[in-house]
Amino acid sequence: MLIKIILIFFFFIKTNLSNTLDLAEIRAIDRTTGRSYVLSLPINEEIIFSNLVLKVKYCYKNPIDREIENYAYIQVTDKLLNQNIFQGWMFSSSPSLSSLEHPINDIWLLGCKKE
Repeated sequence: MLIKIILIFFFFIKTNLSNTLDLAEIRAIDRTTGRSYVLSLPINEEIIFSNLVLKVKYCYKNPIDREIENYAYIQVTDKLLNQNIFQGWMFSSSPSLSSLEHPINDIWLLGCKKE
């Protein structure tokens, strides 16, 4: 019985780790210029966009390859204010629910992918 529980536990961990991907694709809009960008953010690296510092801690994609089931844990810091303005989960299936609306920039998750 104990061996079955251990095997189920390792299968669960392996399944979740295999669906954790290396890059998060983010849509970023600069309202001052009206330009839209698609950024590929590596996990646990800080990327600067405009006056924002973006850091993705975790990115997950549904193994069935449905785009609506991507989610990422993202931290956003404003360099000018030197404060954290967003920290939490973003879901690609509902960008209006979990996007960052900033006076100058809008950011939301498009998906997760391998590098």
